[in-house]
Amino acid sequence: MGGLDKLRAPVGGLPLLAWTLRAIAAVPGVRAVVVVTASERVDALAAERWLPAAVTAVVAGGARRQDSVAAGVAALPAGDPRDVVLVHDGARPLVSADLVARVAAAAADHGAAIPVVPVAETLKRVEDGRIAATVDRMPRAAAQTPQGIRRDVLARAWELQPPGGAATWTDEAALLEACRIPVHAVPGESTNLKVTLPDALARVEAALVARGDVAGAAG
Repeated sequence: MGGLDKLRAPVGGLPLLAWTLRAIAAVPGVRAVVVVTASERVDALAAERWLPAAVTAVVAGGARRQDSVAAGVAALPAGDPRDVVLVHDGARPLVSADLVARVAAAAADHGAAIPVVPVAETLKRVEDGRIAATVDRMPRAAAQTPQGIRRDVLARAWELQPPGGAATWTDEAALLEACRIPVHAVPGESTNLKVTLPDALARVEAALVARGDVAGAAG
């Protein structure tokens, strides 16, 4: 992002993160949202007027994704062991309520679920700067968020692989795979993009304009 904090980047009159939180908080069945951020930003973020009412806590994360997830889960209100915890990237503001609901339902039924989309591009294996082989893309898919896990399943995984341990997991599904806990695949959405490059901000704003969301942002 060229040094730009993408979560604070203005989109339609609000920071990018505001749109992500609005999308998650608006989903029926979502009872509480915990925002995990850098320690030096906790107080400022907690004071933002655009935070949805569903946000119950803003907490400091850690050096790794798994450390931040553990901090967020610890800050959630107490609940039933079979409640579903959803972990969502702040840089995915266009997630639909339907996708969130489908992931949550699949996680409730199967213990854990993530959305995936087919890999569209031809994949190559590169070695020493040269193409070594073409990789079969048919069994492969790209993972999205939210990733859903029942509390009891997550607790079992953390017993086997504590979040503060030496192993590092790129996402929650990778943790569960290492623990031999099945993860259900749910069809994702091509529109559920993750902002990683500056031009994606314009795509997000165009999508919000098309949905009519930007016009009501100031209120």
